[in-house]
Amino acid sequence: MNLQVEKKDKLPEIDRKVARKFLCKRIAELAQIHNFHYNRISIRKQKTRWGSCSTKNNINLNANLLHLPSELIDYVLLHELVHTRVKNHGEGFWKELDTVVPNARQVDQRLKNYQYCLL
Repeated sequence: MNLQVEKKDKLPEIDRKVARKFLCKRIAELAQIHNFHYNRISIRKQKTRWGSCSTKNNINLNANLLHLPSELIDYVLLHELVHTRVKNHGEGFWKELDTVVPNARQVDQRLKNYQYCLL
């Protein structure tokens, strides 16, 4: 699922139930493929972040992820899954992320082009 739009377009509203169904299924697939374990997934509409991971490995995801290209959705999901192992953004985090997302820092820079989707 991808409701990607251009910057100049008004973003369609994302239904949280639709986002939950898609994102929960996809993160479960990625977790299984890469042997990650998380506790609970919550879907929210946030204005400042794509996702977060708590110290208890509860993952919060932004419903507006569905506006991103599929490879960036996967990047955000994998970014949060890596936080189940490494709780900060230090060098160890980026090394771990690079094992599941080659060139993770470059992909992270691409994601910044979509900040307008958060608003």
